[in-house]
Amino acid sequence: MTTKTDKKVENKIEAAIKAEDVAATANKFADSAREFVKRSAATAKERSANMYDGANQLNSGLENTLTKAVTGYVGILGNIVEATHANVDHALSTAEKLAGAKSLSEAAQIQADYVRESTNANIERVRSAVETSRDVATEGFTVVRENVSKAWPYGKQAA
Repeated sequence: MTTKTDKKVENKIEAAIKAEDVAATANKFADSAREFVKRSAATAKERSANMYDGANQLNSGLENTLTKAVTGYVGILGNIVEATHANVDHALSTAEKLAGAKSLSEAAQIQADYVRESTNANIERVRSAVETSRDVATEGFTVVRENVSKAWPYGKQAA
């Protein structure tokens, strides 16, 4: 009976050793899983912070850009009012000159001068308005592009 008992004891010892090996392997797996989760959470937390900072930068940049755009728009509207006033004033001055003309040729010369001066002034006003609009738009698009690239830094590695 000692042989059978010895075999049973050996089987139980082997089973206990196998169970201990399985438990050790399970513990190693659990430790690895915990480390993976910790690293993943840290990476996600860092990326979330980067996205938050980027979104704030984008918002600030958009606010500045929109403020400049509105200021530019208001400036353009002011220039339109100023140009309208200048055109009306010039037309009324020309009407006064025409009323004082002594001959048909003098009236024709006053009218020709009026058309030339008005055309040159209006062309210059339009050119200035286009340049201002272009500058405001270009600056706005540049700021938006830079802030978007800062807000979503895809391709950067998290630590």
